[in-house]
Amino acid sequence: MKMILALLCATVMPCAFAVPAWDKVSLEAAEKFLRVNAEGVAADIHQAEQFPDGARGFYIETLPPLRAYTPKAGESGEDQMLEQTVCGAQLMVVAKAGDSVSALTSRNASILTRTEFEIVEVVRARAGLQVGPRVSVVRVGGEVVDQGVRLRVVEERGGALVSGQTYWLALVQPKDSASQDFFLSGDPVPVRAGRIEPWSGRWEKFRSGEAYAAVKEEVRRVSRRQQCGE
Repeated sequence: MKMILALLCATVMPCAFAVPAWDKVSLEAAEKFLRVNAEGVAADIHQAEQFPDGARGFYIETLPPLRAYTPKAGESGEDQMLEQTVCGAQLMVVAKAGDSVSALTSRNASILTRTEFEIVEVVRARAGLQVGPRVSVVRVGGEVVDQGVRLRVVEERGGALVSGQTYWLALVQPKDSASQDFFLSGDPVPVRAGRIEPWSGRWEKFRSGEAYAAVKEEVRRVSRRQQCGE
């Protein structure tokens, strides 16, 4: 029976993995980590302005954290920045996006979306981290219908994660998190035909169109450095 189902899955259906539904514990944990309405003063999204199609909501721009480096002989600033990103991520993978599910945050301040990814390749995993075949990733943004009103939060730095598209992901997971969700450390990077295609035109020191294999090798080289010791 399992063999028959596997054949059906491969030849008839796309077989996207079901994304875990939101619950109160995981939603509160995600809000805390992402600092959604941390001051408790955000307006109810139901009162936001309308998009041209009638949905209510707003645009956001999640900026990467400010970083600095100390000049070192024989090491460029770009190399040091890459080292910070690689060593700061608990998990770096290439993974295929599956289904997503969105939810309103508390006090209707914003929207969070959880996307289930099927891992294609683990590029780096922090020592002791157990990595399964799939990973759930949460980011701010998405669309829901609540009280008959379509609500939307749009991330301006990049498009929505597309089911079936493969991405390079640098991920973190809070030590005290009550859920199994991971969060993005930097922008997700689409990977097509063996090459990276960052939304901004570059990821770290790598430009759009560079071979994924070369990026992976450089990241692994950095992760082996003493500064990346766990």
